[in-house]
Amino acid sequence: MTAPEAEMVIDARPWPERHRRVLVIGSRTAVLMLFIAGLAILGLGVLSFFLTDPPEVDGWLRSVFGTVFAVAALGIGVVIGIPAAVGLSAMSGASHPDAPQALSPEVRRVVVAIAITTVVITAVVCLTSGTAFRILNLGLVGLVGLASFGLAGAAAFSPHRVRAALSGVAVLLLAAATLWVLATAFLGTAD
Repeated sequence: MTAPEAEMVIDARPWPERHRRVLVIGSRTAVLMLFIAGLAILGLGVLSFFLTDPPEVDGWLRSVFGTVFAVAALGIGVVIGIPAAVGLSAMSGASHPDAPQALSPEVRRVVVAIAITTVVITAVVCLTSGTAFRILNLGLVGLVGLASFGLAGAAAFSPHRVRAALSGVAVLLLAAATLWVLATAFLGTAD
């Protein structure tokens, strides 16, 4: 007696459709990580703003974690947290197998292409003309990658049209801001 031969079935669906669940989970995880980081930085800023005394003349450590740190942390927390919150709200209901994708295929491809291009340009600029601290450059590339791919996934897989469009706009704003920062800080070409 031999085992029945299994029929070989070839799945002809495009790669993103075959791996939809994995891509949705990955995008949601990236956006959730950014949201948590935004909340943590926001919390550090609030604590630093309210719990520090005015710095002493020779207390450089206290001045580093004083009002300047608080303002910078509040700004960074808002810049990271708001797009992440938009992406998280866009991802609600996206993991259901029959959930429709709100944006057209062309728009989804453009948003994903912008995210990939932003990450590649960031990696090339940071690793070729970055600082001597390679770990900081890799951290910046990772942060841009998390934000770009998370928000692009939210725009691509969201069943909510307005939330998906907001995530797409967030990808565009992130790409523009990233390119401006790279041009200013690493290449020195911006005014």
